[in-house]
Amino acid sequence: MKALKALLMFAVVLGVIVAGAVSLWLGRGVKLAVERYGPGLVGAPVSVGAVILTPWSGRGAIKDLVIGNPPGFKGARAVSVGSVEVKLRLSSLAGDTIVVDSVVVREPEIVYELGAGGSNLARLQRNAEAAKPKERSDPGEGAPTKSLLIKDLVVTGGKVGLAASALGGKDATIALPGIHLTDLGGKGRSPAQAVSQVLSALSASAAKAAASVPVSSIIDKLGGLLKGVR
Repeated sequence: MKALKALLMFAVVLGVIVAGAVSLWLGRGVKLAVERYGPGLVGAPVSVGAVILTPWSGRGAIKDLVIGNPPGFKGARAVSVGSVEVKLRLSSLAGDTIVVDSVVVREPEIVYELGAGGSNLARLQRNAEAAKPKERSDPGEGAPTKSLLIKDLVVTGGKVGLAASALGGKDATIALPGIHLTDLGGKGRSPAQAVSQVLSALSASAAKAAASVPVSSIIDKLGGLLKGVR
């Protein structure tokens, strides 16, 4: 009996170790994929601190996601997110359309910078929009790229830093209005479609937040900055 209990305990411990190893291996694979293909999608550097997955439940989290600025903008980054929580419908992996039941983006920090031709977020969105046709098919493989459907996406607790390209610094930090989107992408649409929709919503929300800042507040901050360089 003791030997049987010991064997069962060993099996449980071994199972936990194997599950952890599989999760770590898959997480590293997702991290590498995001950092490899992300820049081509948004036209800016993309980095990820870590990806944590529990493959048997379809749940995961992306930690310390950073999207840099596209060319022409001075800030080091456009978006940084401490945590993105994802719930994937595992049964969809065998089909043509991968279904993500929910995405929760917690406390993103956005640096909204205006430059030639508009804001940095609008530029990222246009880059993703332009990338869609490239993802629809790969002539070398002869098979269409899988579609992506995000059923529910929530952005909460975000902040927007207003930056002036001419000054290269933040003028003000304000709250980002919450975002709730449903049915992003879908059958026959590439993952770039969903990314483009998310970036479009972030850009609109950040622009709305920027428009709410009183002109007098910005003038005061600029005046203080100019005094500091005299």
